[in-house]
Amino acid sequence: MKNYTNATNERVPVYADSSMQQVIGTLYKGSSCLCVGEQKGMAIVLYKINRLGDYKVGFVDAQGVQM
Repeated sequence: MKNYTNATNERVPVYADSSMQQVIGTLYKGSSCLCVGEQKGMAIVLYKINRLGDYKVGFVDAQGVQM
């Protein structure tokens, strides 16, 4: 597992699966999460979705972001 940080100046969409068809969330500039694996050039990430400590799992395109 690796820490993942959105090092771009843009929002990174989080997808439901590796087909990148359905956006289920966003990683904002400077936000971080945990990369639990990789599949088809996509990082599988676990990230916090609110201040209450709730988490979500999704896929992000690993290009342009720092792992």
